[in-house]
Amino acid sequence: MEKRCECCKRRFIPHPAVRHQEYCSDPECQKARKRKWQKEKLASDSDYRANQAEAQRQWRSRNRDYWRRYRRRNPTYTEGNRIRQRERNRRRRLGSGIAKMDELSGKNVITSGRYRLVPLCNSGIAKMDELIVELGVISRGCAIGEQGS
Repeated sequence: MEKRCECCKRRFIPHPAVRHQEYCSDPECQKARKRKWQKEKLASDSDYRANQAEAQRQWRSRNRDYWRRYRRRNPTYTEGNRIRQRERNRRRRLGSGIAKMDELSGKNVITSGRYRLVPLCNSGIAKMDELIVELGVISRGCAIGEQGS
């Protein structure tokens, strides 16, 4: 029975010994399968994550000048990185340090006072711990249940 490869979407005949084969034998598809497995393993297995971190530390200690040689061999990478860093530095100097595209750039649209926070539906938010709130100004002297303007 044919299956469709998760990576390239082409049809393939799975190997009889591999029960739940989802990827064809194409080398690029196998690389994608391995990347997916490693990502899941890093997320779920703290021992594997610690072993990978230790292996990376050991590699860096054996190859201390890797990045120096890489930058020497790849001047276009180095120059592009310099340009991008200058732009990041320029934005950091001009901005308030907030990394949001929709920053209000210094405008104070909310006046000081008391506010009521009302949770709204949070569907469509990328962050799981994000909470959208509605800010309604409560005038001094108003009852808690009434909203001023």
